[in-house]
Amino acid sequence: MPSPALTAWSTSSAAALSQLEAAHRSVGGTRAGRRTNTLQLNYAYVLLLSAHFQAYCRGLHTNAARLLVEASDPGIAAVVDANLTFARQLDHRNAQPSAIGADFNRFVFEFWTVVEAADARNAARRRKLETLNAWRNAIAHHDIESRRADLHPHEVTLAACRSWRGALDGLAESFDQALAGHLATLLGSRPW
Repeated sequence: MPSPALTAWSTSSAAALSQLEAAHRSVGGTRAGRRTNTLQLNYAYVLLLSAHFQAYCRGLHTNAARLLVEASDPGIAAVVDANLTFARQLDHRNAQPSAIGADFNRFVFEFWTVVEAADARNAARRRKLETLNAWRNAIAHHDIESRRADLHPHEVTLAACRSWRGALDGLAESFDQALAGHLATLLGSRPW
C-alpha cells in the first residue's frame, strides 16, 4: 500500500503532467522530426514536474511526521511535531537532494544512503533530479543565458522531460519504501 503522498503523485500529479504532454502533442504533433513552438511547453513541463515532485516530497514528510506525532505521548506531541517540521527546507526550497536529505534525516536515519542502497538506479536518478533542479531554477529565474553557461535550451526536450519524470517516479517509489521501512522500526508496524 502506498503512502497518501505517493497516491497523489501517481494520480493527480500524473494527470496534470499528462495534460501537459497532451498539449505538447497538439502543438508539436506526433510524427518524428523537429517541432517548433514547443520550447516554452518543455520549460513549463520542467516547472510543473519540479513543483509536483516537491509537493510529493513535502507530503511524504508530512505523512510521516503526523504518524510520529500521533504515536507520541500527548505531552510531547507538540515538541515532536515542531522538531520534525520547523524550518523544513521542502517548505521553502526546491526538492533538491540536499533539501530532501536534510528534511528526511530528521527521522534519524541516513535517508539517501538507504534510498541509494535500495535500488542501484537511484544514484543516477538523484543526478537527474539535480539536473532537473538546475533547469527549474534557470527557467524560473530567467537566467539560462546569463548565469547557466552549462545549460543549453536545445537539451530541454519532451524526451528529456519524460526521462526526468521516469527518474522521479522511481525515486518516489524508493522514498516511500525507505521511509515506510524506517517508520516500521520506530512504530512497530509499516505505516503504509
